[in-house]
Amino acid sequence: MRRTLLALALALPCSQALHAHEHEHEHDSLGAHEHGVASLNLVVDGNQASLELDSPAANLVGFEYQPSTDEDRATVARVKAAMEQADGLFSFTPAAGCQLQQVDLDSPLFAAQDHDEHDHHDDHEHAHDHSHEHGEHADIEGRFDYVCDAPEQLEALTLPLFNDYPAMQRIQVQAITASGQHGAILTAEQPTLSLD
Repeated sequence: MRRTLLALALALPCSQALHAHEHEHEHDSLGAHEHGVASLNLVVDGNQASLELDSPAANLVGFEYQPSTDEDRATVARVKAAMEQADGLFSFTPAAGCQLQQVDLDSPLFAAQDHDEHDHHDDHEHAHDHSHEHGEHADIEGRFDYVCDAPEQLEALTLPLFNDYPAMQRIQVQAITASGQHGAILTAEQPTLSLD
């Protein structure tokens, strides 16, 4: 599956690379970082479907700084829990019978939350030092692995996440399935990618 994801990255059209370069900020290590915009890669390999989402944290939690208030921490926890379930984010064709198997999330905001939950008293001063870095850019990355009972029935991917995250304006989707490569820019008005 990892090789297939690498193939997806290599197969992306040159125009997307040019588009990303045009929008790239001086934050080279983060790549393109545009609020309201995210990227989503889908690879279907046999009965396995894997999604990789990369989004500025502001699209999902409303901010990118380290959570410093109870309200901020509650927002981060709520978004993390929703992403771990994934059913409010992605919807495959029901006939394909795709079931979520594993979720891997990565974000400095989630790391701060995990740090607070596990080591709150041990490292309080260190966490406080970083709680108001409002100038920082933070992304949320997620990998969502599914197993599909009938992958040949996988005709579409719909993104209901637009309903719960209005700051998410568009998502650049690239997909590789048995039927070939697919790509689109999805929005709240057009949240479905045909995989036929």
